[in-house]
Amino acid sequence: MINQVILAILSKLNTYIGTAEPEVILGNISLIDALPETSSQSLTDKVIASVVNIEQEGSLRNLPFRRPSVGQDGLPRVSEQEPEIHLNVYLLFGSNKNNYATALLRISQVIAFFQRKAVFTLADTPELGPTKLAKLVFELYSTDFTELNQLWGIMGGKYIPSVVYKMRLCVIQDAAETPSALIEEISLGTGNLNALS
Repeated sequence: MINQVILAILSKLNTYIGTAEPEVILGNISLIDALPETSSQSLTDKVIASVVNIEQEGSLRNLPFRRPSVGQDGLPRVSEQEPEIHLNVYLLFGSNKNNYATALLRISQVIAFFQRKAVFTLADTPELGPTKLAKLVFELYSTDFTELNQLWGIMGGKYIPSVVYKMRLCVIQDAAETPSALIEEISLGTGNLNALS
């Protein structure tokens, strides 16, 4: 799900950059020095997109378990399903190019791509497929020097030209939806109702 969404966006980004071979690949940037250049998974002379954090969107945590909707026959119905999880995914784009000027050019192209188009929908990106996304929004995430130092320190690498984007909202939903009965009547017991008046 997350990989499908990221690969769809990277495909568009590579088309925008316009090189014969894909410039931007999905990979673990902390393995830059671990993989030999002859490996098919080599990260040398590429722009690497790595997930550096995944967080749940706090404003969409309390979705209901029982949800009303309208069936194909036009009648109201209720279904039960565990609420989907809405995620914010932080993507680090690191330009691991052999030529430093080219590395800066590629990072500039990544920024220009998302400046030109920050919102992606199923209408303009059908590769997003059967995910339950209404839209994906990319926001430039500014890191200060302390955060940057900690981020690269965790990954065990030397700094290369990079930029972080916050990708909102990726949806994870794997729970089955089951029909439920409508509530047609609420019965109040014969308790002491006069006490309320």
